[in-house]
Amino acid sequence: MRLVKILSVMLFTSTMFGCSTINYNYEAKIDYFSKPALNEVVEVYVGDYMIDQGKSVTLDFLTLNRTIDGALYDIHKGSYSRVGEHKGSSYFSPTTSKGLPISYAAGLVDTPVALHINNENEVCVTSVSYQAAACYEGSFKIEAKTVVDSQAFQQTLIYNGSVDQKINISYREFSNDSARNAFTNNVEYDMKKSNFINYKGARIEVISYDNTSIKFRVIKHFRDDQSIEL
Repeated sequence: MRLVKILSVMLFTSTMFGCSTINYNYEAKIDYFSKPALNEVVEVYVGDYMIDQGKSVTLDFLTLNRTIDGALYDIHKGSYSRVGEHKGSSYFSPTTSKGLPISYAAGLVDTPVALHINNENEVCVTSVSYQAAACYEGSFKIEAKTVVDSQAFQQTLIYNGSVDQKINISYREFSNDSARNAFTNNVEYDMKKSNFINYKGARIEVISYDNTSIKFRVIKHFRDDQSIEL
């Protein structure tokens, strides 16, 4: 049987006064990336990225390997993003990354507002009174994940091969892990005229190519300062 520690079962407004709350100060880690490095000679094949530039968002998650069927709360299998901290402990969302909330009997027990791990390595439900309403044994881990997020953004150039002395390149922008239709384009370059490719600020010197691969170096990425909004 699962070990269940019932610390609170009913919602009493008197318990809410004088209780400190979660500090919702947690911020996602944003990383900016530009690949490949400038002036590095690179060879890629048809379908590969020639340039991959953007920003990724990384969050801490509490990931439950199995659903916890508790006496007071059911905590569903899945990942719960970190939302803040309290007294040195990390607190996580009461809803999975897929939008599944903690199940409970409304009106009979406190409304869950967060999850945390106690000193006995149990998963605890934090109630609206910011007290541990119930703690359960469970199979879980805390891990950092790079996630699909409204802040995430990516720009790419993809090699599509060549016909005679013309090469074909695809440009794609991704936001929230989906290609933006208005920012998807195929362009063709005539290597008889120039061995340089210029697109949206990016500049590439083509060294050699055929219908299966291209060797090149990036002179300039799409933008040098990604700290400004893409």
